[in-house]
Order: sequence, then structure tokens, then C-alpha cells
Amino acid sequence: MIDLIKKLYAVSGKESKRITNMLVAEVIKGIFEGVALGAVMLLLLKMCMKVFDGKDVTKKDVIVVFLVILTSVVGKIIAGYIADKNKNIASYNMGAENRLFIGDRLKNVHMGYFNNNKLGNISSGLTTVISELETVGVYIIEMLLVGLIQTGIMAIFMIPFDWITGVIILVTLGLSILINNLFQKKADSLTKKLLDLKINLNAATLEYVQGIGVIKAFLQGDKSIKSLNKIISENRKGFLDVEKAIAPAQVLYMIIFKLGTCAIILTSLMRYESGQIEIEKTIMLIVASFIVFGGFELAGSMQGVRGIAIKNLETITELRNIPVIGEGQGEKFNNVNVEAKDVVFSYDNKEKIINNLSSFFEENKTTAIVGPSGSGKTTLCNLIARFWDVNSGRISIGDLNVKDYKYDNLLSHITMVFQDVYLFEDTVKNNIKFGKPDATDEEIIEIAKKACCHEFIMELENGYDTVLHEGGISLSGGERQRISIARAMLKDSNLIILDEATSSIDPENEEKLMTAFKELLKNKTAIIIAQRISTIREADQIIVIDNGEIVQKGVHDELKNTPGIYRNFIKEKEEALSWNI
Repeated sequence: MIDLIKKLYAVSGKESKRITNMLVAEVIKGIFEGVALGAVMLLLLKMCMKVFDGKDVTKKDVIVVFLVILTSVVGKIIAGYIADKNKNIASYNMGAENRLFIGDRLKNVHMGYFNNNKLGNISSGLTTVISELETVGVYIIEMLLVGLIQTGIMAIFMIPFDWITGVIILVTLGLSILINNLFQKKADSLTKKLLDLKINLNAATLEYVQGIGVIKAFLQGDKSIKSLNKIISENRKGFLDVEKAIAPAQVLYMIIFKLGTCAIILTSLMRYESGQIEIEKTIMLIVASFIVFGGFELAGSMQGVRGIAIKNLETITELRNIPVIGEGQGEKFNNVNVEAKDVVFSYDNKEKIINNLSSFFEENKTTAIVGPSGSGKTTLCNLIARFWDVNSGRISIGDLNVKDYKYDNLLSHITMVFQDVYLFEDTVKNNIKFGKPDATDEEIIEIAKKACCHEFIMELENGYDTVLHEGGISLSGGERQRISIARAMLKDSNLIILDEATSSIDPENEEKLMTAFKELLKNKTAIIIAQRISTIREADQIIVIDNGEIVQKGVHDELKNTPGIYRNFIKEKEEALSWNI
């Protein structure tokens, strides 16, 4: 139990004081409960002495017992209230605090973490595991603690009253602890496996639901559901394996206590028969034998849940300790000149994506990046925004390496528009103002008009207050992209990175959007990855990347007349535009 309490404190955060208050109150509650039982046993002894020895139960005896019981009951109620209050508040506050802490920490991890860890695993940690902490983690400690204290108090009462019974109690408790420890290691290993199975099930279910469109399109429904059913079956087997491992231990555990009870009864009767103890003491010991182990039996029955609670706490601790990106103290850009110098980068130490690349992106100028698919264009932009860190070389903005800025401050000065648009399950208004939460309705509407999305927004059921579900699935790709462009335009940043930001824009809106983009990029340092000639032809600089290296650099008119990738690219685009059906 000490291990469980330590792990609980490790994730308790600001609620550690309430956890301490709860534990202290639970100890006091257990003491009062044990004292109350002791007082009842004392009263029973006095009554037996009256029946068998003719000794009167005095008024003083009644008053003393009554006061002890009354004090114990009142004390138990007060301690229980304090314990429950702190327990309930701490449980749900810890859940909320851990979700916020982990969520905030996830902002500062390398994108590689999400490549190496399933989204379902992270989601399960933030939902299922923390939910079990709220409903089980603290409560299991209460059950264990009260049970142990209650038994301890009863043992303390018994040892001076009858040392033989006291020895039987201590031997029984010692054997029960030994048996519990022998089975606990195996149960803990199975519990860890069970937790992994639960997380895998959540991950598989999430993947199945998210990919249902692709599954249907490629007629893989039967195969996918079989895979999911297999994981469900493994999950069921895991639960059964844990129960099979724990059940024999719990049966043996309970048998030990029953044997202890029988031993107390047998020795009491034998000693009464031989005249060593009186009848009233015999009766008291027999009654006590059915009560003394009650708390420990309860604690033992919770061992399976205890194992799950410990593994859940370990999972939360792991999530709280996700390695984050180291950061410096830089806050503002002195200027917005961006420089990549001798940059080398590969994902997970595999083949190099960026190979000894050097380039300069001048302040208040627009640089277009062109190149074949997989050449490293998006990777370079991600390195500038520090979604990843370079393997060697450096990327600087202003006078500082990007690693020397505070991470949040770095990103606060950068606006990014991605090819794969993500819209939150929130109103259109809140999606647009995501980068500027204090934006007024007038600002939002003005920006939406510039981004050519005001008209279709007004046609939605509730206009700007329409809630977008499932990432805006009811909107077309072009509409989602225009909302993301409006979101970017509203955020006042000096460095703009556009990754295929106009790829889904329909032709009738392209001209308006290009006008809006010119407004967005005015007096800004801009880096644009694009395939549309109209987007890149007016760039102040065009760099062509192939296999992670810069193979050409210049302006549109210069590069289109120079043999190489860019001229071939322009030729292919012009031929594509001339196609007729």
C-alpha cells in the first residue's frame, strides 16, 4: 500500500495537501471505528460477567461505554466527512490537473513522439486511465487503509486482553501478508498486460472509427472487423487471466483468516474446558474472532483492483514525464531573417531527408519552395517552426538559434497554414479566432471576407455560430482551407509559413485569395510551399529542393529559362492547364 500511496503522490500535483488531509482523516476514522468495536466488546464482557458471575453492570460502566461509543461514532462521522470531502475534491481535481498538465506538455514534445506512440495510447491515457484514477485510485487507498487500521486496533485490544489470541492474530496476519506478496508479483505482471490490452483496444477502436471511410472504400470491412474482434478477444482473455491468477490467491487468503478465526474459537473453548479462562472471556473471544480480521479481509479482496490502480498511476506518471523540447530564454525576434546553415535531418536516424542544406530567407520577403514530392520541403518548414530539431547544423531566426527561444514565444511569432486542414469541434467563429482569442466579431467577419469564406459561412445553419463536427466534415475541402486561411490571416505574426495552403482552392476563388494573400504577406517574412504557378511566380526568391538539397535558386523569370527541375515543373503545369476533356 505504501507503494500505491507514493505513486499517488507522484501525480497528485497541487492536490497533495488534500491527499494528506484525506489520509490523516482516514487513519483517525479507522482508529475511531476500532475503538467503537473495542467498546462494544467491553460492554459485551461486562454483560457476560453479569449473567455468569452475577457481577452488576454499574452505571459508571454504562456511561463509560456509552461515552466511548458516542465519541467514536461522532469522531468517525467527522473524520469520514473530512476524508470524503478531500477525497472527492482531490480525485476530480487531480483528473483535471493531470489532463491539463499532460495536454500542455504535449505542446512541447517533438512530433516524433506522435510517430512512435499511437494516438489511441495517448488518448486512453488522457481518458480511460485518468478516469479510473478519479473513480478508483483514491478510493482503493481508503478501503485498504481503513481495513488495515481497523484490524490493527482490534489486535491492539486483544494482545493485552489475551496473549494467546494475540499471537494467533499476529501469526494469521503474517501468513496472509506472505501469501499476498507471493501472488502479488504475478498478479501485477498480468495487470500490466491487462492495462496494455485495454489501451490497445481503445487505440484499435479509435483507428477503426477514424478509418471507416477508407475501410468501406476498399472493401476491407470484414478484415478490419476481424482484427478488432481479435483485440477484443485478447482483452477478454486478459481479464480472465487476471481473475484466474488472483482468484486462488484470494481463496487462500480468505482461508487463512477463516483458519485464524477457527484457531481463536478452538483455543478459547479448550482453555475454557480446562478451566484456564472464564465463560465470559470465552464468549468475548469467540465473538471477537468473527470481527478481528474483517478489515484485513476487505483489504485483501481489493488486491486485484490495487494492481490496476498502481499500473494506472504508472501510466499517468509516464505521460507526465514525456520528454519535452529544451528551450532557451529568447522571447522576441530582433529581426525576422531566417537562416538554415548546414542543416542535416532524418526521421528516427533513418535516411537523410535534409542533407547539409543552407539557405537564407530575407526579412519582409517571400520565398517559395519548390521540389518533387518527398524532397524535404515540408520537413524544412517544420524544422524552422521547431516541430522537430535538426540532427546537425542550425536554424536561426533573427540573431538566435530557434532552440534559444522559449518554445511558446517562438510559435507565437509564426503563423502556419497546412495542406491538411484541421478544424476543431467548435463554432466557425472560434475556429477562425483560434490564433487571436480576443478578436472582435467585426475583425472576424472582415478577415472572413478577405479569405473568401464569409458567403458560405452565412449560408450555414447558424452562420458564424455553427458548430463544426468531426473536423468540419460537412464542409468541402476548399471551404475548410479557406477557414484555415482566415484563421492564419487573423493571427498577427511576422513569419508566415504556407504549406500547400491553396491546394484545395477552387478556381473562382483563387484570384480573390491571391489578393488576400498579398495583403497577408505584406511586410512579412513568408515561406511558401506551393504547386500553383500563380502562387509562386511573384515570390522574391524561389528555391528548388531535391533529395534534401538546394539544387536551384533564383526568381521565376530566371529559373523558367534555366534547364533544371524548375523549368520542367513549369512546363508540366502549363501542359496540364492546356488539357481538355
